[in-house]
Amino acid sequence: MKEKNCKVVSTYFGVRHNYPYNGNDTINMLKDFIKNEKNLDPGVDNLDVIFINHDCGETQGKEFLNTMNGTSIYCGKIRVFHREWNSGAGISLGSFNYAFEKLKNEYDYWFFIEDDYKVVKKDYYIKGIEILNKNKDVAFVGYDMVDLKERFQEGNTKATTSLDVKILKIFMKPLILLWGYGKYLDQHNEILKKCEKLIHQQKLFHAEGMLGLTHRKFLNLIVEKNGELPHHNIPNPRKQLEFKKLTKITYSPKGFILKFILYNKYFVWYWLHAVLGEIEFTRIYYDLGFRIEPYPDDKKLIYSYKEGRLKHE
Repeated sequence: MKEKNCKVVSTYFGVRHNYPYNGNDTINMLKDFIKNEKNLDPGVDNLDVIFINHDCGETQGKEFLNTMNGTSIYCGKIRVFHREWNSGAGISLGSFNYAFEKLKNEYDYWFFIEDDYKVVKKDYYIKGIEILNKNKDVAFVGYDMVDLKERFQEGNTKATTSLDVKILKIFMKPLILLWGYGKYLDQHNEILKKCEKLIHQQKLFHAEGMLGLTHRKFLNLIVEKNGELPHHNIPNPRKQLEFKKLTKITYSPKGFILKFILYNKYFVWYWLHAVLGEIEFTRIYYDLGFRIEPYPDDKKLIYSYKEGRLKHE
């Protein structure tokens, strides 16, 4: 039986800190993304693109996606699903988990990508499959890899946050407890210890934005071990706290303090997402005895809508 291929695209039509800033921007971005999917040869004879919309209630974006459902692309079709907002929990990783739970019996190879990136180099999909099939210890091919040292070495400006890692180590534990996220603390600390071990072993491990390719058999192993694909289910304070409205209250001491507190809570939430979600999404393969392989030809491979340029030029 011919193996089936898919690309899962997580999307969201709400307000963001960077481009696309709102629903209209996201629609325009996805129009270009879909145009790329119609014209780019992935090197395989079948590939469906599956949009998972984290439905925040923006009806215009949802209606746009619905009009795209069933549209023919280069060697497949577009499929559209909407998952409940659930207070913003899980964000893009929750959408990836939702897709696998819903469609795990329909596809063999799985490619994960967030909506603000697009792959622009032909044959990218078949080359990823070839890497998986050639190397029995490789369970995930990362198309935008980050070295552990680059991500976590102290003082590096490319760290997960702009704060020095020393400061994070001092303040993150009390901040997690302060905002009532204490039940995630043990998991958070355990993952960081495993990260430090991988640093010592000089291993590449982290696929930026979860961007990469794997096979259903590996995803099934993760679900057997973890119960689900890694993501955290902490409600997203961004929507709840209506960050956009806070700009009106920053011109008084009280307003400034309130905004500082709310952004502090968002920072802690985002850090937990980075550790329990984005990092763990690929690091977990090491627990299963596998490794992650960087895509060998990443020059001009990925276009970032957020940055407005090709990555790794």
